[in-house]
Amino acid sequence: MKKNLTNLVRLGLRIHSFFHLLEFVSALYEEAYITASIAFFAMSLELIASYLIPKEHIHIKPLISDVHESCDDE
Repeated sequence: MKKNLTNLVRLGLRIHSFFHLLEFVSALYEEAYITASIAFFAMSLELIASYLIPKEHIHIKPLISDVHESCDDE
């Protein structure tokens, strides 16, 4: 279940970044360069995040999350 959800999140991020690509191209066509740069930044961030989603065990905390292989490592 968790593996399927992780794969779904990765796929969702990649599809969403494709829409940012369309937005980026459209903004360049309209010569809206500030919008294009924001869309490019969002697209890049989502693509990078989709490849860097960790495969480790994560304890979600408000500011900084703990990431490690398993709770046995502590």
